[in-house]
Amino acid sequence: MRLFRSVWMLTLTLAACVAVAQPHGGDVVLTVTDGHIVTNAYDGVTAPWCLFTGAFGGTNQTNNPGFDSVVGTFPANAEIGFTIRRAVRKWDGADFSTIPPERVAMSWGPLGPVESPASDAPVPGFTLNASSNGSFHYHYTFRLTAPASPGAYLLELELWSTHGAVGPSEPFWMVFNKDLDESEFQQAAGWALDFVSSCGAGCPADFNGDTVVNSLDFIAFLNAYTANDPKADFNGDTVINSLDFIAFLNAFVAGC
Repeated sequence: MRLFRSVWMLTLTLAACVAVAQPHGGDVVLTVTDGHIVTNAYDGVTAPWCLFTGAFGGTNQTNNPGFDSVVGTFPANAEIGFTIRRAVRKWDGADFSTIPPERVAMSWGPLGPVESPASDAPVPGFTLNASSNGSFHYHYTFRLTAPASPGAYLLELELWSTHGAVGPSEPFWMVFNKDLDESEFQQAAGWALDFVSSCGAGCPADFNGDTVVNSLDFIAFLNAYTANDPKADFNGDTVINSLDFIAFLNAFVAGC
């Protein structure tokens, strides 16, 4: 069962914010492949992965999962930053289409907090330095804001670097549990895992990013296409034309 295997692979462990020779199971393990940051899970070996789980404690915050890499992953002292790409979504028993009043705030020591947006406008965060040996190991604090009601919360992130030799990561996701029983949380995490099964593209037909494919996505794409918005380059060939419209229409019909 893929979900149970993924939950086992991503079991959270506490770790100090220091560089280590081997990554910690449960952390988001970072590598650089073809000049871009890649997020990985760790189960004895690293493997590309884009969905990670965590749980808010009694103070509505957690330091897990952390971010880790082996020595030499990054140029010495390279700065690594994050972007919160969209508003947080909350599980409604069927999907993550609901934008709740809660937000997720990220901080580290004196830096932050940086809160997730109320709408799908990306919010860039602060940077932290890789060590002089090229490793990167930090545990941000993730805090759920009031009213912090029970539920599963989906956060979409991206990592980037100020170093010219290191390009940004693909999007990746974190599902946080706030006082849900384990079976319900696994249902929510399983839905999210299916949604991001392409790891990096999410669901291509979900053009407006609300985790539901419907007429609003078609309208959003049509508006972008008409305005010659770069986002309408659906097939990624750097030209916006009828081929993009056909590619989107095929994805829209296929759904997620």
